[in-house]
Amino acid sequence: MAEVVWAQFLSPAGRLLEKPVSQVRQERLEERGEVWSPTRYRGRRAIATWWRPAGQARHAGCATLGALEAAVSLEFDPQVVSFTGWPVRLAWAGSAQGYVPDFFARLADGRARLLVCRPSERATSGWEETARLLEAAGEQAGWEVRVHPGADGTAAAVNRQRLSRYRHARLADADTARVLHQVFARPRPFADGVKASALPELATVARALHLVWVRELLIDWSAPFVPARSLVWSPQGVR
Repeated sequence: MAEVVWAQFLSPAGRLLEKPVSQVRQERLEERGEVWSPTRYRGRRAIATWWRPAGQARHAGCATLGALEAAVSLEFDPQVVSFTGWPVRLAWAGSAQGYVPDFFARLADGRARLLVCRPSERATSGWEETARLLEAAGEQAGWEVRVHPGADGTAAAVNRQRLSRYRHARLADADTARVLHQVFARPRPFADGVKASALPELATVARALHLVWVRELLIDWSAPFVPARSLVWSPQGVR
């Protein structure tokens, strides 16, 4: 008989609940508060910070810089509609030891995803058992489980981190977008296109980078984004 995984989480009113994870399928954990937060102390190597997902009032906690990169990856994923940090603790039935996944996300098709950050090589003790717990929880609750590899120095990751500041919907402007789709009908350097739009420069840069973030304007994400040189183009092409 398969071992049962139990989940601790907060009710909408903030009361701590505990149920078999198979009974948590319908719970909107992405809307719940944290069941854990990292302890801050002098000399702590991990960095506790917060990420504000676009369009959400609640911040998602990030215990490390690797977790912050994982939050950015969730933000960038078009399948993800909302997410939060640390809303559930998982444990084997009868065990006093538990594990809190880094993030719980809701996908556009209604499915749920757990995203956890793989520990560094110096902190892998117990990871094999944790991975087994996560796999069982995913099977019993119907959740997708993914492991984020940690710190990522690729150009794509650096671009996501830099451009994520332009993720918020308040930067969307239909009139500006219409002009920029015309300006970038053919690939051209970002800065050149902004200048050619003849729109106010500072506001247009922010609005154009928002369009890049939401992939309404395209770039080569695998190469470092340099405004003076990097080519930008509209998927609408020449009309």
